[in-house]
Amino acid sequence: MFFRARQWCTAATVVLAIAHSVSAVKTQVIRGVSVADQKLYMPDESGYWACLGNKDILIPISRVNDDYCDCPDGSDEPGTSACADGKFYCQNKGHVPGLLASSQVNDGICDYEICCDGSDEWAGFVKCENKCREMAAERQKREAEINRIQIEGWNARSKLVTKAASLKTGLLKEQAQIQTQLKLAKTRLQNAEEAVKLAELDSSMRVGKKGDPYLERLKERIVEYQLAKNAMLEHIAIIEDRLAISEEILKNLKEEYNPNYNDEGVKNAVKAYSALMESPLIDSGYEELVSHLSDASDGELFKEEAIEDDPDLVDYNSYIPIQWRVWIHNKKQELVDFLVNHGLLAARNTSEAPTVTTAKREIAEAKDQVTELEIKAENLNNDISGNFGDDDVFRALSGDCISSESGDYTYELCFNSKTVQKPKNGIQTVLGTFDRLEGNKLYFTQGLKCWNGPHRSTTVEMRCGEKNKLLSVSEPAMCEYMFKIMTPAMCTPPVTADNGKIKDEL
Repeated sequence: MFFRARQWCTAATVVLAIAHSVSAVKTQVIRGVSVADQKLYMPDESGYWACLGNKDILIPISRVNDDYCDCPDGSDEPGTSACADGKFYCQNKGHVPGLLASSQVNDGICDYEICCDGSDEWAGFVKCENKCREMAAERQKREAEINRIQIEGWNARSKLVTKAASLKTGLLKEQAQIQTQLKLAKTRLQNAEEAVKLAELDSSMRVGKKGDPYLERLKERIVEYQLAKNAMLEHIAIIEDRLAISEEILKNLKEEYNPNYNDEGVKNAVKAYSALMESPLIDSGYEELVSHLSDASDGELFKEEAIEDDPDLVDYNSYIPIQWRVWIHNKKQELVDFLVNHGLLAARNTSEAPTVTTAKREIAEAKDQVTELEIKAENLNNDISGNFGDDDVFRALSGDCISSESGDYTYELCFNSKTVQKPKNGIQTVLGTFDRLEGNKLYFTQGLKCWNGPHRSTTVEMRCGEKNKLLSVSEPAMCEYMFKIMTPAMCTPPVTADNGKIKDEL
């Protein structure tokens, strides 16, 4: 019994030792792994661990960070440089954590920008001091400056937005004024065109003397002819009605007549015809008017008679409706043009009446005014509907220019206008005229053409700044320039955290 008890104690000791070993393994901290990801490296009860990207591959937990790459995804070597695609986690207490490429672990170089705590050189080939405190202080200082710029830039942008809104209101007011002026100018042009027609008609019409007896007699005869014409038309209408009724009577007689009998149809037709013939015509004075016209000779209208001298003149146009005058004038002009164009009539060089010349001058001035106003209206419409960014903020920068010296040149950017290159001695070169705004970039195109190359162009990258400033100029490709600037127009509202500090939104 003593032997069995001793045997049982030995077995229990072994089991406890194994459990303690497994427990120790489970609580082991894996180098190069964040605290949050340590749970991913817990082995199973047998002490085996599965590759993170290949769960079918199991290796003993002791082979993690053994400087040999067992997993295709390199997840078994987070703390060494054995796997090419691995990442080493730097805790950097007191500062921002970082991820370093595994190839840079234990390479004898202190990578402070990512691992300020020097943990990447754990093998001791080189001693890297912990600089996280100094770098954290520097970062806080930098963030404070960024936050200051963000706040100042946002305040400056708010002023630009107010200015842009005022400018647009002014443009809309000007647009309304231009539309009113354009409407009046078009009316003026229409009136001028009518005035030319009337002036041409007036200059082409015959002028007679006031009190001309022929003219008065002509007017009276025209009235007489009009009355006679109306009476004649009325008489013709009555006759046409009688003819239609007679035709209907004869038609019925033809259809109903039976010569073998004393037919009632014949009797009715005869009775109706008799009644029609007995009805008198309406007396419209037709016979009297027509006889009066036939008694008068048209020659009387043009008979020579004595005329008293009277210096006052009267225009025959007062007796002719305007639409008739225009029609007669146009037809006359068409005939003259036809005869001249076909060589049947020689073109005449006649001096233009002063009234016509004045009216044509008015047309020319009215046309110029309409054209000028239409161009202004189109430019205003394009300006009002143009893309000037959120809140129309870039509208407020129109006319503002920033510049910077680089080598032998001064480079200048004028918002919504152009980019130029100015040599210290010589003529400036236009690098592009404003084309469009897209996101945080301005595009300037169709600059001066390069010799044996394309037209120059400029791309402007923008970021938030408390004021407009040209930071750098480069030429990444032939005749293609890159400007980097800062401007309040790109600033966004400062965002505060729960503790009241400004977050870094840049």
